[in-house]
Amino acid sequence: MIHALHGAGEVPVRELARRIGRHVKRVHEDASVLVALGLIERTERGGLLCSHDDIHVDMHLRHAA
Repeated sequence: MIHALHGAGEVPVRELARRIGRHVKRVHEDASVLVALGLIERTERGGLLCSHDDIHVDMHLRHAA
């Protein structure tokens, strides 16, 4: 999702869902998480935008107990 938004300018949610082949509801859900993390922005018109030039993610993953 971030890859599809990176450098694309503002993209409406429905268009993003079409581009990545996912259901609109799931794109909304995932976008909410990415907005909360500060990786993407939701515009005043409701579109999505990734305005970062470069994104580096460093994370730890664990198996569930």
